Amino acid sequence: MNRIDRLTAIIIYLQGHHRITVDELADRYDISTRTVYRDLRALQEAGVPIGSEEGKGYFIVKGYHLPPVMFDKDEAAALLAGERLMQKWKETKLSESYLSALDKIRAVLHSREKKYLDTLDQHIKTFTHSDERQVETDYLIFVFLQDAVVRGSVISLEYYSPYKDQYTQRDVEPLGLLIRDNYWYLAAWCRLRTDYRMFRVDRIESYKKTGEQLPELPEHTLQEFSEQSLREEKDLKEVVVQFDEEMVRYLGDQKHYRGWTSEERVDGGVKMTFLTSSVEYFARWLLMWGDGVIVHQSKQLKERVRELSKELYQHHNS
Repeated sequence: MNRIDRLTAIIIYLQGHHRITVDELADRYDISTRTVYRDLRALQEAGVPIGSEEGKGYFIVKGYHLPPVMFDKDEAAALLAGERLMQKWKETKLSESYLSALDKIRAVLHSREKKYLDTLDQHIKTFTHSDERQVETDYLIFVFLQDAVVRGSVISLEYYSPYKDQYTQRDVEPLGLLIRDNYWYLAAWCRLRTDYRMFRVDRIESYKKTGEQLPELPEHTLQEFSEQSLREEKDLKEVVVQFDEEMVRYLGDQKHYRGWTSEERVDGGVKMTFLTSSVEYFARWLLMWGDGVIVHQSKQLKERVRELSKELYQHHNS
């Protein structure tokens, strides 16, 4: 990106946010903080009313606006691709709002770009993976959760846990919405567990506001949640297993959901390295591959697979 394009992009970015720090701009445009300060000064000298507040960042003074921004065909095509990715949640308010925004963008395109986009629209399709289950999500839950996050509203959830096959009532402090392994999650502080938790959105049975508002500077934050998640990732256990050629064909994308990090081809198959937070769950997953898998590491995983195999044999032999 050349400097003129970057300066325009910075104005648009500032105009779309309440406050932006120098570090955020440096990360977004992959430039040094020194370059950010130089760009901001250049914009101020050019007459763009950029203000700053110590400790909070920079902002565009209220009342200033750029002329209407036009999208080029590449930007519009990227948004169209995003619309295809949104089809997994096509029955939600989130997807409806995205499609409405895309229609407005189409309306301001030049005729040449519209024709380009219409042609591309006919040649981008999505196919559901054969292993993917249909996820039914409440139509308005994204609107509710987004509003709760922004307003700092404590909310009450009835949440289903498939592992225990039970529903629990949780009062939570919402921190943010995340996508992980193709599912939406609510990151929150759970008052029942007195710890940070992630709640899969399609498992939230019912929801409501409690009427309690969090303070402007809440005790629990998304930053702290992220830091805790990183610490937990450092505690992951490394396991190494070998799948034979036939099993590798059926494994597909499942390896990515189990913490796959690397692999190498060996005689008779593929040796794969995983990082897992639960040797127990990983051992149970390996059982489905029968004699098509060999455990190389760790000793704990080998022992648990042996125990589970023995229990399974005794069960079916009784």
